Amino acid sequence: MAEKQIARLPYYTARPHIKTGDAILWKGNGLISRLIRLWTPFSHASLVLRFKRHDTLQDRVFLVEALTSGLELRLLSKRLEHYNGRAYWFHIDVDEKAESAIIDYALTMCASGIPYDYGSLIKNIFGRVSADATRFFCSEFVFNTWVEAGILSMPPSGKAPRPGDIPKWVRGILTELEWHPEPE
Repeated sequence: MAEKQIARLPYYTARPHIKTGDAILWKGNGLISRLIRLWTPFSHASLVLRFKRHDTLQDRVFLVEALTSGLELRLLSKRLEHYNGRAYWFHIDVDEKAESAIIDYALTMCASGIPYDYGSLIKNIFGRVSADATRFFCSEFVFNTWVEAGILSMPPSGKAPRPGDIPKWVRGILTELEWHPEPE
């Protein structure tokens, strides 16, 4: 079966349309990423935050990511600039109330020192793992944030999604982001 065609956009064209609550899905070329992609089409997932109420930050696209060091706040442009692989923007519909809940929850979790969920990452190789809000792997954090914001309900199985489950389990639009330095 042929893979569905996915639209491609330069990052700086897409940037004004990337919103709080969207996800960035990654297909890394490194060894660990390629191993993860044996079980799921994407190797990593990040949650987008935009700070519309802060003048100097309005044009910035931030990510909250569950990394081996725990939850981290990063700039999407910096991640794209140095990333060895491909990135995909997954846009979902989020209203203003949910946007606020996403920012509150994501920043609170980021500041709480929540550790990375190594155990569930490894167990995911052998089967699905239960969602656990005391530690996170990447797609588990993204999905749990959407649940906490009232956008989604936890799947009946109570199992945490892998990165490739996000576009299967959630209605949204997937677009590949092309990195080019910012136009003058």
